[in-house]
Amino acid sequence: MTLIVRSQNFPLTEAIHAHLERRFTVALKQFDDRITRITIFLKDLNGAGKGGEDKSVLVNIQLPSQAPVIVETISNDLYSAINIAARRTGRTVKRAVCRQQRFEQREARRQRIGGATVNELYPAS
Repeated sequence: MTLIVRSQNFPLTEAIHAHLERRFTVALKQFDDRITRITIFLKDLNGAGKGGEDKSVLVNIQLPSQAPVIVETISNDLYSAINIAARRTGRTVKRAVCRQQRFEQREARRQRIGGATVNELYPAS
């Protein structure tokens, strides 16, 4: 699993990077073998020094042979946004992996009982 972190409108400190690694490693440890790449984009929407909910965390997770899983969280505190994004990402990846496993099980069952595939029903000419 490769972790790529990008930040916009503020510096990426060692403390922020360590917090990101810790939170996402814990949230995704059971899916480590299924995740190809995690890209995290941190952004200060209003710029430095302005208040409000302006810290954005966008997570893009690439799973093999699936569409990317994308989660975005906005909060007034960057560490809080990271925590929420990690939890949401863990749940979303779990759903995607379970969905893929159910699909694979159905396909394996169809092959075992001799169900016709699309290629068998409509062979290429």
